[in-house]
Amino acid sequence: MKASKEQLDKIEQTLIAAHRRPEDIKFPPDWRQQVMEDIQTRDGAAAAQPEVKIATKAPRRILSWAAAAGLAVIAGWLILANLDRHDPWITLKPDLAALEPRAVFWLEAGDVDSGLRRVKVTVIQREVEIEVVSHDLEPPGAGWSTQGEALKQVNLPLDLDAKTLGLQEGKATLVITAHDLSWRNGFKGRITTLKKEIVIYYQKSP
Repeated sequence: MKASKEQLDKIEQTLIAAHRRPEDIKFPPDWRQQVMEDIQTRDGAAAAQPEVKIATKAPRRILSWAAAAGLAVIAGWLILANLDRHDPWITLKPDLAALEPRAVFWLEAGDVDSGLRRVKVTVIQREVEIEVVSHDLEPPGAGWSTQGEALKQVNLPLDLDAKTLGLQEGKATLVITAHDLSWRNGFKGRITTLKKEIVIYYQKSP
């Protein structure tokens, strides 16, 4: 806003007309200069105000970028920490190929990184899959704050009773799978599978 001589004259006339006794009004000699300085000061403050707003946006953007970067670092750390490098391992003892109606094994399984999630044993015979045993080893909250509590190794007895399972004489496949607690395979973990071909036979009475 810029003050012109005409505008100042109008201001002076208005003040005189509004006064009951116009002859008593006395203006300071420099009143016009003071009015113009006041107007210029207000104009300068109004022009500087948008710059202050723009300046305050920069720190907010920096904070937003810093927060996003922090979240990215945390997410990356969680992903890398849970995508371990080693598969679970499985061993089965004794190493028998021909089985009587009932046999007992020792099943060992483990994972050196995140720990074990699940161990499952099935028998497949003539395209029919029969579950022998399934152990869920995942601790509560696994994958977040309880990795230290996860089982790194198990040693389990495996009792294979052919009659109870409804197996017939002949060939069958013993399948053992172990899942770890990593986030691979859609959060299902790394998977190791051990397959063993066996032959089941029933002793005949003399």
